[in-house]
Amino acid sequence: MEKDTSFLLTGIKFNKKRFAGDFSRFKKRKQRNDDGPVDDLSYFKREDTEAEKVVVSVNKKRKRKTKAERVEGFSVFKGSDSVPVVTDERSEQEENNQKELNRQNERDLRLRKKYGIHVSGNNVPSPLQSFAELSTRYGCESYLLHNLVKLGFKEPTPIQRQAIPVLLSGRECFAKAPTGSGKTLAFVYPMLMKLKQPSKDGIRTVILCHTRELAAQTTRECKKMAKGSKFRIKLMTKELLRNTDFTKLPCDILISTPRRLQLCICKKKKKIDLSRVEYLVLDESDKLFERSLLEQTDSVVKACSNPSIIRSLFSATLPGFVEDVARTVMHDAVRVIVGDKNAASESIKQKLIFAGSEEGKLLALHQSFAESLNPPMLIFVQSIERAEELYGELKFDSIRVGVIHSNLSQEQRESVIDDFRAGKTWVLIATDVLGRGMDFKGVKCVINYDFPDCAASYIHRIGRSGRAGRIGEAITFYTEHDIPYLRNIANVMTASGCEVPSWLLDMPKKKWKKHCPRRESISTKPKDQEE
Repeated sequence: MEKDTSFLLTGIKFNKKRFAGDFSRFKKRKQRNDDGPVDDLSYFKREDTEAEKVVVSVNKKRKRKTKAERVEGFSVFKGSDSVPVVTDERSEQEENNQKELNRQNERDLRLRKKYGIHVSGNNVPSPLQSFAELSTRYGCESYLLHNLVKLGFKEPTPIQRQAIPVLLSGRECFAKAPTGSGKTLAFVYPMLMKLKQPSKDGIRTVILCHTRELAAQTTRECKKMAKGSKFRIKLMTKELLRNTDFTKLPCDILISTPRRLQLCICKKKKKIDLSRVEYLVLDESDKLFERSLLEQTDSVVKACSNPSIIRSLFSATLPGFVEDVARTVMHDAVRVIVGDKNAASESIKQKLIFAGSEEGKLLALHQSFAESLNPPMLIFVQSIERAEELYGELKFDSIRVGVIHSNLSQEQRESVIDDFRAGKTWVLIATDVLGRGMDFKGVKCVINYDFPDCAASYIHRIGRSGRAGRIGEAITFYTEHDIPYLRNIANVMTASGCEVPSWLLDMPKKKWKKHCPRRESISTKPKDQEE
């Protein structure tokens, strides 16, 4: 064959003798167009219809397509301006998917902005628009939805809207949300949904709480949410610690304080095995990472050695050191913050009252009772001794008053809390043992009789009121000793939407280091009459 026609036969076997007539026709066509160089693409463009007919007539089994095609993203006619390129279906689908993703991201941003949700992390799941999405998006069991209705939950709170999808997607999470905003439900429901059914493989979930009262409360709430299932939910009590063979403990969900769980881990015989734990929750995580509890908490975190474990941290305050610790133990975590980072609930009316001295504080308290005693009410003091002194001053008044602190036995503390919940006690005097996590839904007023020792303590104390969207009130007494730290409280009040006098905001801000000044005795009894 001649050299100038070889390009016609590339890739096929051509019988020149059998198709001599056809071959001559192609040869003549080339000779007619041999006046100058021919561009291949323009040639195919002019002659594609006739050439297709010729090839079909030569060999019906061999069909040659000369229309523009895209194969795996590659255009046959690349570089031609005159030949239209057919759009690849796969590229169109990817483009549509990207547009839909962008629209979804915009919807997520609007929803987060509406509820004051701030997130950071990679590929953060979309927040919930309603609890119905637990079923449509995640296949939630019907009994769990029924329990939500029975417990009175109609719409998810901001922390529940974002934290639940994060945990259901298998991501680790550290979250901050105001007191009384439903953080317990935010970590318990995803856990129940992911566990699905009870198992005999050992403990699958551990929830750490910093006090026994909070652990007992979390256990009660967890059992309410899991009603209708066969999950075995255990509270680590003193009796359980002493008398149980933990190698045979039938338990799916274990709630405990760090100290008691550490004792179980360190037992020489019949010790607890946490290597199969799938979910670890640190409730009130900033308290658990304080120096007094850090070693105990760390031993529990290390004992939960399952490589696929999901860890989550929840609190109403999120100091910088907690975030630093969280990043060392968590992988690909999502940070969720509702509202300002260090702010109290906006449903709490906050007030500062200058009392001048210890005598002035006691007078101001009696005056407050005389004007409007609105039980149930919590009063916080800075020490056990001062709690007993104030109780001694109020117990003979015409109000029902109780006191709780860490020197009481577990049975006494439980009895005091039960009386307060039942309405037998109107006013409960407490140290910071009740300042975190405890949910007293009916508390209408909190009085900081002693100025809090830090901003976090202030936020947690006043957070015992105004829970679950209710209106609450917080009154803080201060004396001359407390004035240097007023600006710190004023900043929290401003971040929570409260009106603050301008002179307070003009005060210099002092670095706050556990403000616990030596205070005069509350007792008004003469020293010779004191026991």
